[in-house]
Amino acid sequence: MANVLVTGATGFIGTQLVRHLSSRGDRVVCLVRSSSDRRGLQASAPQFVVGDLSDRRSLDNAVHDCDIVFNLAGTTKALRQREFEQANVLGPRLLAEACADRDTPPTLVHVSSLAAAGPCSGSTLRTETDDPTPVSDYGRSKLRGEAALLEFAASVPISILRPPIVLGPGDRDGFEMFNGIAKWNLHLVPGFADHLFSVIHVDDLSHALQHVASSGKRVCHNATDRRGIYFAAADETPTYAELGQMIGRSLGKQHVRIVRSPSPLIWTIATINSGISRLRGRPHILSIDKAREATAGSWVCDASRLRRETGFQPAKTLQERIDETTNWYINNGWIKGSR
Repeated sequence: MANVLVTGATGFIGTQLVRHLSSRGDRVVCLVRSSSDRRGLQASAPQFVVGDLSDRRSLDNAVHDCDIVFNLAGTTKALRQREFEQANVLGPRLLAEACADRDTPPTLVHVSSLAAAGPCSGSTLRTETDDPTPVSDYGRSKLRGEAALLEFAASVPISILRPPIVLGPGDRDGFEMFNGIAKWNLHLVPGFADHLFSVIHVDDLSHALQHVASSGKRVCHNATDRRGIYFAAADETPTYAELGQMIGRSLGKQHVRIVRSPSPLIWTIATINSGISRLRGRPHILSIDKAREATAGSWVCDASRLRRETGFQPAKTLQERIDETTNWYINNGWIKGSR
């Protein structure tokens, strides 16, 4: 049993990670804002510390007596670049400072993103030793967040995990893809090329995080020495069109209609969405920043280092995980069952 802190615990990944940690008997503390919706965490019965990654005092209270810190806090979409900077760079830095000030610093496992590494060339899977080439403001902010943590490598045991697309119960962003196929039997694919994508289910990601915490290597201050950085992904690397067909099979559909969107159309829609978002004060999932990623090519990564150094293996195939996700959406009333 370990004393564990989870930041970003009320989010999609955080909720599932807390459930896994509690079920194995860990004492779990969650750093939450006073306005956070904690209902998804009630069944796991964690303890709560009110604060956020911009409040150093609350971070000191949160990391007190912790053996492991899982940092899932951050933002994937924002109206302004400074919002990415605050959430994805300054927040991790302050958290690492709080850990470093402990007499015995806890192990810090930071969730970054494949976006920090950037897209790959053709069908060649990205590895952790490749030079990062992020294409979006989000990806660049996640890479700067990694760099901020490297400054504390001499005093805090730190590992970094870069997940790709994450699917699973409670995921609202991924739900739009499932819902479009369920309602209209349509799957929108960006561009006309068959780019490849890495995917991981949230339960497998939760297990990967635990493996990294217990047996992963730790980063060092030298940015060119990329030990302690890991990709986590399923074995399969489908094209985006194939991913839609896999979701269709989970919904009992024999064939899903693939609708390809030319890059100029994606950029036009993203520009309109970004304008509306600024008026409403709320970022849209398909923004200009996300259009940069959607039109950049393949997003596939090699997770063999994670498996070799920690023993992690996905528990099920990607199709089985997609089936489970579909069942959750149906059982929870997000999608009307038609099978």
